[in-house]
Amino acid sequence: MADHLHIVAFDVPYPADYGGAIDVFYRIKALHRLSVKVHLHCYEYGRGMPEELKEYVEDIQYYRRRKTVIDWLNKLPFIVKTRSNKFLIRNLLKDDAPILFEGIHTTYFMSDERLKNRIKIVRAHNIEHEYYSNLAEQASGVRKRFFRSEAKKLKAYEPILKHADHILAIKPSDAEHLKQYCVSTEVLPASLPEIGHPPFDSTKPFFLFHGNLSVAENETGAIWLIENVFGQMEWCDKLLIAGKNPTQRLQDICKQYGVMLTANPSEEEMNTLIWLTRVHVIYSEQDTGVKLKLINALRSNGHVIVNPNIVKGTDFADLCTIAFDAKDYIEYCKSFISMEVSPVELNPRHTFIEENLDTAVNCKRYLLPLIK
Repeated sequence: MADHLHIVAFDVPYPADYGGAIDVFYRIKALHRLSVKVHLHCYEYGRGMPEELKEYVEDIQYYRRRKTVIDWLNKLPFIVKTRSNKFLIRNLLKDDAPILFEGIHTTYFMSDERLKNRIKIVRAHNIEHEYYSNLAEQASGVRKRFFRSEAKKLKAYEPILKHADHILAIKPSDAEHLKQYCVSTEVLPASLPEIGHPPFDSTKPFFLFHGNLSVAENETGAIWLIENVFGQMEWCDKLLIAGKNPTQRLQDICKQYGVMLTANPSEEEMNTLIWLTRVHVIYSEQDTGVKLKLINALRSNGHVIVNPNIVKGTDFADLCTIAFDAKDYIEYCKSFISMEVSPVELNPRHTFIEENLDTAVNCKRYLLPLIK
């Protein structure tokens, strides 16, 4: 069954409206284009069972993700233990096709003796214990205790990856870390929609911060930029923040400072904003994973200002302007708002993305040889 592949997804990957879902969905779509017959397994806990996924897969199985206090107290990570549905292993054993586990979240059965002779591939979206440690630093109260506990459990659980035949990391520094568990570890870049050229020749003089605004990392980044950069320049009226489900706290701060906030834009609206932006400002206190908002910004014709955490361990540093503190952000914002990015700067940026981030090409190059 060389042209068949089981994909175990940690969540329902449609709509592709946040980083993890985007990476999984567009990989599935690319594999469909490459004639791979995907058997999709999803943990469903609020996103429904969308009909759209059926267009790209042979079949879909949905599993309930049980979440209880008992699961929190278990020695296994909560994100793993709550995805231990017994019906998953039963369905995986119906044939001998390779299995792609999307994230360490889905690997509960990876060491099961019944899968001993199966090709097992893990897509590592992050070094998860580092990600949860960073979440703990930004949280307080019960959430802080949960994230800290989860980070400790994930670090202890990580050697489960020794049971993988192959690991596909999302960035070079992650791959270096994960090679201790599996020699066959490579970088599979983030999966994205088909790459096109900006439909507009020019940009408009405004700043954009975008992302899933319900995520603490993005909320923190947006508020930091408002308070430490744009509020200090009294340029809040030139900043637009756009994205999914902004928190009440962020809404209140945007109103207080006079920042434009676009909540839950459609995919078309968001793409138009990204294409038209003169200066993209991105900030994060986390250095884990690859920020898809960075790649989206780099595909536009606008300037891209980031802090070092955004590009740490990636190949994107040379394509951005790096601001080390609020003073740098202010200086670059003042310089860039009145000028377009020159073709001399844009051409290598767009060329790099076209050559390295074509999802179908990358799946054919890095994933298909592992399942043949």
